[in-house]
Amino acid sequence: MDYSKILGKYYSENAWICGENYESLRWYDETRPKPTEEELDLKYDELQIDEMREERNRLLRDSDHTALPDFPQRDKWIVYREALRDFPSVWLPEMPFPEKPE
Repeated sequence: MDYSKILGKYYSENAWICGENYESLRWYDETRPKPTEEELDLKYDELQIDEMREERNRLLRDSDHTALPDFPQRDKWIVYREALRDFPSVWLPEMPFPEKPE
């Protein structure tokens, strides 16, 4: 697990230094207690979902032009974009995104 990525996203306002594992995490912020390993595990799950949604949104943005009425193979792209919009409801970590039409 990448603790520095989690801490950078959710605890950037706090003072800390992170190494390779939880035991190496040094917490220097007196305004908030050091998060537990379990709390960081939950934040990691949240981070994965956030990253998946960001990528899904990017793929949707990149394919916006395919929804134009005169786009070739528009029907295939509509199905693809619908699969992208539905993706968060079926997503599991390491699950691939729907494939773009050819």
